[in-house]
Amino acid sequence: MGELIPIIAILCTIGLPITAGLVIGLTSVKNSHKERIGLINQGIIPPNRTKVKSNPNRLVSLRNGIVLIALGIGIIVGFLCSEYLVIGQENEFWVTGASVVFFLGVGYLVYFLVTQKMQLAQQREETEQE
Repeated sequence: MGELIPIIAILCTIGLPITAGLVIGLTSVKNSHKERIGLINQGIIPPNRTKVKSNPNRLVSLRNGIVLIALGIGIIVGFLCSEYLVIGQENEFWVTGASVVFFLGVGYLVYFLVTQKMQLAQQREETEQE
């Protein structure tokens, strides 16, 4: 009996969300189909639902890249400070955590400044074209 508890726990944590997602998805498709059939029965032709391809936002990729670089630098600096500085000998967790948070903040500031310069350059181009 004691061996069934981990198996049931694993099945519940994996199986329940998947089952719930499938039930919700299938119900949504079924309701959409009923709605379309109801409109057709009334003589209304429903519009086709085509998926519109969205243009990827390159600024999101720029932000993620800058933040991940800053995260890596923060981790490296934190480990180096906790290893070689006296203040970091007893407080490895706090020194590493503080450096990671600090460099993440620096990364977000760099992203903000870069995108602000890009927007200003774009506005200048638009005013010159007019």
